[in-house]
Amino acid sequence: MIRSSRLALANLWVAILAFGVASAMAFMQALSRAALELPWRSAKMYYLSVTAHGTLMALVFTTFFIMAFGYVVAERTLGRPVPHRGLAWTGFWVALAGTLAAVAAILSGKATVLYTFYPPLKAHPAFYIGATLLVVGSWIWGFVVIRSYLLWKREHVGQPAPLALHGTLATVIVWLIATVGVAAEMLFLLIPWSLGFTKTVDPELARMLFWYRPWASITSSWTRGFPPRGSCSTPSSPSGSCFPAS
Repeated sequence: MIRSSRLALANLWVAILAFGVASAMAFMQALSRAALELPWRSAKMYYLSVTAHGTLMALVFTTFFIMAFGYVVAERTLGRPVPHRGLAWTGFWVALAGTLAAVAAILSGKATVLYTFYPPLKAHPAFYIGATLLVVGSWIWGFVVIRSYLLWKREHVGQPAPLALHGTLATVIVWLIATVGVAAEMLFLLIPWSLGFTKTVDPELARMLFWYRPWASITSSWTRGFPPRGSCSTPSSPSGSCFPAS
């Protein structure tokens, strides 16, 4: 097996593991909604599972899966290994390190911030820094895929890109544009705020930057996952109230 294939498999396995853990968190939410008398059932556990499910499913799983798929498409359609393998592996390890930091903050109960990261709920700095590293790792992936095409194009002047690669390049470009909002939210709003460098944060601006990356999957899941305003069909929050207004 060539090294670039191992790279794709490494990304794919992280995506599969993230999907498995996120699915377990979704199952925990379902049990909570079913109002079963379980020894570990609590509002704290419910809200922890909400953040873990949202972050792992909407951010980690999708990011690592598309990186794996992008490497496979670039290699198979161009008939060559992806270039800059060392840089590509660096991107993988950066994204993985960020994922582990974010997950550790979530599972320790220090990053219960609803579906992903909604201020004014504040998480541990490790959560925000980890999510940022995940985005940075995906940017490295995008650079490697684009370089794959440019190097191939230099040797095949006048030939159109294979259709599958054309679609992947479009995905990379959209991804790079869309993740700018999340990176800006993290670097200029949430990380300084969580570290205590700033005392306040603008929730509306933060959410606008987050939703600058418009994923239909997030939108549909989010609208299904929360009850109408004023509804209390799920365990109350630690403060005794219903879901915070979104």
